[in-house]
Amino acid sequence: MGTFDELSIGDVFASPARTLSEADVATLIAVGGYTHPLFTDPAYAAASPFGRTPVPGEGILHLMGGLVEQTERFDDTVIALVGLDEVRFRAPAFAGDVVRCEIEVLAKEPKGERGLLTMAWRCVKDGGPIGEAGRARNAADEVLCEARALMLFRLS
Repeated sequence: MGTFDELSIGDVFASPARTLSEADVATLIAVGGYTHPLFTDPAYAAASPFGRTPVPGEGILHLMGGLVEQTERFDDTVIALVGLDEVRFRAPAFAGDVVRCEIEVLAKEPKGERGLLTMAWRCVKDGGPIGEAGRARNAADEVLCEARALMLFRLS
């Protein structure tokens, strides 16, 4: 676990990986209330450039928040996520993808009894082990989403 004081500019760490299931995708679509046929009509999704139903972009942001918490780098001195800026969706995610979040501490700003931490969050699709069936050798992990996150901490 880490307090504001224990985290340093330049720290880089990653979340555990998570495999997105068909149920995960369906739940994100249902809870989000998506009605576009890309998310509700399998035939429409199959005929789209994606070829199947993608995870809604906002669903990826939701998953990123949970993955960041699973790093166990933040403790109960975290007050809140107060902002996401510069959000960019780079590639779609689908059921069956293995995703993780990479985090880099960019800035720290103490403000009285609190501190604001700025981080770069990157959600990546794991390329899988080299030589896996259907995977080109040396394929790089694919960036799905990037965002700049601001978290407010209570100073100890």
